Amino acid sequence: MSAVNFHQILGVAPDASAAEIKRAYKRLAMRWHPDRNPAPEAHEEFRRVREAFERLTRPTEPEIEAKADEADSTPADPAPAKGEDRRMEVAVDLLEAARGGTISITLDGRVDCADCDGSGQRNYGRTTMCPHCHGSGRLRGKAGLKPCTHCHGKGFTTDHRCPSCDGRGWHPAERQLAVSLPPGMLPGDELRIAGQGGAAPEGGAPGDLYLTIRTRPHALFRLDRHDIHVTVPVSIFRLLAGGTIEAPDLDGLREVLLPEMAGKQPIRVPQAGFPGRGRRHAGDLVIHLAPQYPCFLSKEQKAMLEMAEQVLQHQLESQSPALAQWKEMLENR
Repeated sequence: MSAVNFHQILGVAPDASAAEIKRAYKRLAMRWHPDRNPAPEAHEEFRRVREAFERLTRPTEPEIEAKADEADSTPADPAPAKGEDRRMEVAVDLLEAARGGTISITLDGRVDCADCDGSGQRNYGRTTMCPHCHGSGRLRGKAGLKPCTHCHGKGFTTDHRCPSCDGRGWHPAERQLAVSLPPGMLPGDELRIAGQGGAAPEGGAPGDLYLTIRTRPHALFRLDRHDIHVTVPVSIFRLLAGGTIEAPDLDGLREVLLPEMAGKQPIRVPQAGFPGRGRRHAGDLVIHLAPQYPCFLSKEQKAMLEMAEQVLQHQLESQSPALAQWKEMLENR
């Protein structure tokens, strides 16, 4: 095929400039791209348009030599076209978000059509009579008969599209992707997965996938910003006497010292909460004490408590000013 034919395919003059050729190519590519145009001839027309553009914009040998001489002074080419970036939320367990690990996500994908090997075309075509000209190849207009534009004057159309994929060349299919989750990802944090977004445009690169982290409710822990809150049931005797208790954290169990007469005041363990990440410091573990009273008392427990009550009554001023004040009010009423 001569150069004149390539100009005719793009609909430009033989002396058209590079900018005119490029504009014509973009216009025709948008018109005939198989993803946009379902017509049977779209695939072949798009191939011819692209070939014409590549041939007309291919540099000659003198141009190649001139570009090689100017390589050092030529600015870098602009970044290639990139596919659409996509975003999705992913819910993970609180411990997974804290410790990191590998999670599996489901993405919309595609697989090549096995019937056409991904081409979208079949070797044999299905020929049908043109419904517009009823097989005559001509249509009547104001100036008389003219060739039918729908069948190009042939009187019939041939559909080469693969019936299995309707000419797309692929079928939709979900795919599983294993993602490495770094430790310390708080809810709302975003994780970028390069190359897993929208499909790559011609000559470009695929887009990126951005995952927004969400955490599922946990049976023990409640996350408040980067502090971990946990409620621990504690015997009323331990609350009064003080000592050590076992409290859960994100790494297992830890011993926590209770002061005497701890009451219901939360105990805060610094930097034992959600782990830090980057410049963000680790949070605290906040332990809420839930007093637990016994369902019944044994004789020994009653005797010991009675003894403790007697000692209390003898030291009422120092041990319980509120009870001492109440006793005084009753005596002086």
